[in-house]
Amino acid sequence: MNERSERRDLRGRRTARPWLSWTAALAAAVACGCAGRAPQPHAQAGAPARPAPATSAPAAPPAEVARGEQPPPSGPAKPARMPPIAWAELPSGLRVATAVSRALPLVEVRAVIRGGSAADGERTGLAALTGELLLRGGAGGLPGREVLARVESLGASLRVDTGLDATVIGLRAPSDRLAEAALLLGLVVQRPRLDAAELARLKVQAAEAARESARSDGRWGALMVLFRDLYALPTELHPYASFGATAAELPQITAADCRAFHAAWYVPKNTVVVVAGDTTPEAARAAVEKAFTDRRGEEPPALSFTDPVAPASLKITIVDRPKSAESELFLGALGPERTAPEWPAIAVAAEVLGGPSGRLSQELLEPRGPAREVSAAPLDVAHGPVPLLVHVRVPAARTGLAAQAMLEHVERLAAAAPSQEEVDAAARRLTAGLGLGLGTATGLADEIAGMQALDLPDDHQESYRKELRDITPAFAGKVAHDNVRPAHAAIVVVGDAQAIGPMLSRLGDVKVVDPTRAFERKRTIPRDASASSAPSQAPAPGAGRAAPAEEPQ
Repeated sequence: MNERSERRDLRGRRTARPWLSWTAALAAAVACGCAGRAPQPHAQAGAPARPAPATSAPAAPPAEVARGEQPPPSGPAKPARMPPIAWAELPSGLRVATAVSRALPLVEVRAVIRGGSAADGERTGLAALTGELLLRGGAGGLPGREVLARVESLGASLRVDTGLDATVIGLRAPSDRLAEAALLLGLVVQRPRLDAAELARLKVQAAEAARESARSDGRWGALMVLFRDLYALPTELHPYASFGATAAELPQITAADCRAFHAAWYVPKNTVVVVAGDTTPEAARAAVEKAFTDRRGEEPPALSFTDPVAPASLKITIVDRPKSAESELFLGALGPERTAPEWPAIAVAAEVLGGPSGRLSQELLEPRGPAREVSAAPLDVAHGPVPLLVHVRVPAARTGLAAQAMLEHVERLAAAAPSQEEVDAAARRLTAGLGLGLGTATGLADEIAGMQALDLPDDHQESYRKELRDITPAFAGKVAHDNVRPAHAAIVVVGDAQAIGPMLSRLGDVKVVDPTRAFERKRTIPRDASASSAPSQAPAPGAGRAAPAEEPQ
């Protein structure tokens, strides 16, 4: 369960699987190559994906176009801009951010708690379970059903999103019901019941969701291993090392754990309330001040973000899915920190590598190559080195060739600067992805909440646009050279280990793990530099089989 976790339905529909959706959101981000967009809060695990917007049939082309004439070129798209954000700080230390949007008579309110799954400690899944329990366990003496009934009576909706760095409790309501809606949100955030019986039901659902992910969600399995490999420390657990909770870990969480987590992290000085929509800063502050009456002055706990130790050599792991017809390959490396001057350059380098017109796409993506999906993107984390992920999905028989191509292109990117044309195209695409949701109160509230989760300034989007325009090929090449090093990267492949193991063994020792047994090591396939990157026509009995099984790791 990670921010590791994911989104609860924005329309207030309750979901039975609250801890998988960060996996889905992150995988979607990797798959669409949306690196560099303004940050979005990661949704609470297990939430359903948003339905795709309905589309109408394309309009018939004008007569002159139908006759073969070209329409006039369209002008450049007008970039969406972040509106002014009005800030207020209450005597308790809680801060209020208000952004006005008159598009609809609605307001979106987000309570941003800067304590996500990175704060789980030894109880992986604790932050996400606590957040879900806020909604389902009742608040202020009211059972959960009564809280939801009151929300619905306001024409409102409620959700929770748990990410690596923050938990976001969101509420949507008609603008004329802001004060009443804020009172309910304040009750849920500050006075939850954290009911033990409801927690027991949630844990059963969460454990079954984790088991289902282990059986059928290849990306979840890959990211579980990849985060552990990238965020390794010699003597302690890095806060980002656990992408999600396994079915075996969730039962260990108790109601006392949830109450202690809430008491430590849900304090006013660790809370930002974002109000976006058809309102005013004065009305927003008044509603929040009346609703959020907690006066505790404690500081939140401090987490240790020791820089992780990069792999000493290329690490290769297969998440075994016997008889799988496809393989999904993830290559991960650690880049600069999110707030470092080099971060925009690593986003550009990733786009050059795996964007829609990037190098890997041109070589591997159908119809020119075997891949069904190709992407590369840095992932948003608030502290320390940012992971850069390269992703390719191919038929199992082409796994070795795809892995070789990934490594070769990453090596070339680190060895020589990209062209001016490549850098310009990458910067344009990243810039076009900024601020896409700012036209609605929902998108605006989510953008601001996401920036607060990452501790980014209000002018982040404008400064990022300028940084993208100023990136030179030499700078992008240097940043790639300094950070994207295949010899210190990790590759995780989800697929049939017996079929693809020999192909990958030419690159190094290959560890095989079982996702249905908490990623226990099944065996190791020794390196065989003479092995082919393509499957043999008739493998000899026992070929590619493992060295003797090792102790679980």
